[in-house]
Amino acid sequence: MQNPRQIAFLALREVHRRGAFADAALDRAFSNSQLNDLDRRLVTELVYGSVRRMRSIDFIIDKLATKKSSQQPPELRTILHLGLYQLEYLNQIPPSAAVNTTVQLAKENGFSGLSSFVNGLLRQYIRLTDNDLNPLTVTNYKSTVERLGILHSFPEWLVNLWIEQIGETETEQLCEWFNQSPTIDLRINPLKSSIAQIEAALKSQNISVSRIPNLPQALRLNGSIGAIQNLPGYSEGWWTIQDSSAQLVTHLL
Repeated sequence: MQNPRQIAFLALREVHRRGAFADAALDRAFSNSQLNDLDRRLVTELVYGSVRRMRSIDFIIDKLATKKSSQQPPELRTILHLGLYQLEYLNQIPPSAAVNTTVQLAKENGFSGLSSFVNGLLRQYIRLTDNDLNPLTVTNYKSTVERLGILHSFPEWLVNLWIEQIGETETEQLCEWFNQSPTIDLRINPLKSSIAQIEAALKSQNISVSRIPNLPQALRLNGSIGAIQNLPGYSEGWWTIQDSSAQLVTHLL
C-alpha cells in the first residue's frame, strides 16, 4: 500500500529542489501512484498547504530548533514542514498520528539518526500549543507588518503594500481569505440530474459540498477533492465547472 505522506514528500522535494510548480509536481507524483481519492485529497492538502504556509512553518522551526530552518538539511526541512503543517493546520489528524508518521518518514528517507530530533521537535510544539504558547501567537513581533507576514505566511513587502492601500484590519482579513482552501463551483445540468442527487453522491464519497445562496443550479466543493474526473457525475455530464460569479450573471439574465 502506498504511503500518501511519502508521495507528498516526493512532490515537495521536487518543488524545493528543482523549483517545480506545486501543481506540476503533484501531477507527476500522482501519475506514478495508485492512491484512492481520500489519500489523493490528503496529498493535495499537504503539498499545497505546506507551500502556502512555508514562512509560518519555518518560523516555528526557527523558534524550536537549535539550527534555523535554512540551516537544516533540505529534505529534513521538508519532512518537518509536513509534520508541523498537520499539527498546526489539520485538526482532523490526531497529533500522535502526525508525529508518528513524520518520524517514520524521516527514517524512510535517510534520516534515521535524526528521527529522535524530529520526534522531540514535534512533541515540543504540541506541549507548547497545549499550554497556549504557540510560537506564532505569543511572539512579540517588531511590527504589525512582521506579525501579519509570519502569521499568515506572506512577504513583508506585500503586507506593507496592502496596509498602505487598505489599512491593517482589511489587510489581515485579506491574508486570512487568501489562505483559505480553494473551492470549486459546479453548475448542475438539470437535463441529466438534479442538485439533490449530485449533492448526495458527492457526500457519499466524503466530499465537503454546500449549496450557494441564490443560485439554484450551483454546488460548491470545499477543500481538497482529488482528481476531477473521478467525481460522481463527471463522465455522465451531470455538471460542469463554472465559477459562481459567472453563474450569477446568467441566472440574473
